[in-house]
Amino acid sequence: MIDTVVFDVGNVLVDWNYLDHLDSLGFSQETKDAVVKAVFRNPVWRRLDEGTMTETEALAAFIRTAPEYEKEIRLAFGSCENCIHLFPYSVDWVQSLKEKGCRVLILSNYSEFLFEKTKDKMKFLPLMDGTLFSYRYQMVKPEPRIYRKLIELFRLVPEHTVFIDDLKENVDGAAAFGIHPIQFFGYEDAKKKLEALGI
Repeated sequence: MIDTVVFDVGNVLVDWNYLDHLDSLGFSQETKDAVVKAVFRNPVWRRLDEGTMTETEALAAFIRTAPEYEKEIRLAFGSCENCIHLFPYSVDWVQSLKEKGCRVLILSNYSEFLFEKTKDKMKFLPLMDGTLFSYRYQMVKPEPRIYRKLIELFRLVPEHTVFIDDLKENVDGAAAFGIHPIQFFGYEDAKKKLEALGI
């Protein structure tokens, strides 16, 4: 019997869309490609999520990657809360699971910098029974130790737990610990998969 549902945040409960954000800043395609590579797809971003690099250190590293785009990098990174938008179904979905008697948790790769800028957008946070944001524990998905920490922190019974994430490597990481994996391809699809598990 499933009694716990664990959610990723980005692209599951909120839309994480940096391409639309960069479009809104009026960047050309060439500039957009450069900023995506220097910032959003830079391995340094993972260190922000790990909480092992500060916002200031990360920005300096982004600029070093493409110094000719310093102005655009500062603008894009400084306003990256605009990459995040609450999905219309999120709050109702979390509420409905709680009404069915499920404990609802979060396991998300998230930097402190972005969390502080976007926490008010995450209207589902007050409904959660617990959260594990990566920056607080200096570990990220899909490292095995973050799933061990999740299980330990919330005293999970893995076979009674579901993890929903948009990335296959992240749900595979949870599955290795006996947690039921649901790769997120959309709200309706995930709902059907939960129903198949008896929720």
